[in-house]
Amino acid sequence: MRPGTPLIAERKNDMSTIKITTLKCLRKQDVSGDDEPKIYLGGVFAWDGKIGKLQSLHPNCTRGFTDNILVELKEVNGNNEKPLGKWTVSDNPTVAGNAPLTATSSGFHYEVYFDVY
Repeated sequence: MRPGTPLIAERKNDMSTIKITTLKCLRKQDVSGDDEPKIYLGGVFAWDGKIGKLQSLHPNCTRGFTDNILVELKEVNGNNEKPLGKWTVSDNPTVAGNAPLTATSSGFHYEVYFDVY
C-alpha cells in the first residue's frame, strides 16, 4: 500500500435473516370471502395463503439479507395484487416481543410479526 492511501473498512459479510412468523387479520380487505394475502421479501415472492377476519396464519418464510430488506404485504383479487403495506426492516436482531408491522386503512387491518437474527 502506498503512503497516504486510505484504508477501506471491511464490509460485514455476515448476513442477517428475517423470518415472518405470524400474519394476523383483524379486518379483511375483501367484503365477502377470505382475503388472499401475499408476502414479498426483498422484492421476491415468499408466501401466499387465505385468511379470514380475526385469523392468524404462520407463514414461517425466511430470507437472508444485509443492511435492510423490503417487506411487502399484498392482497390478491383475481389477477390483481393490491398493496396493503410496505416496510423497510433493518438487519438489527429483534428482541422478544418486538412490535409487528401494521397495515391498516378504513378497509383492512393486518399485523405482520417477524424476527431478525
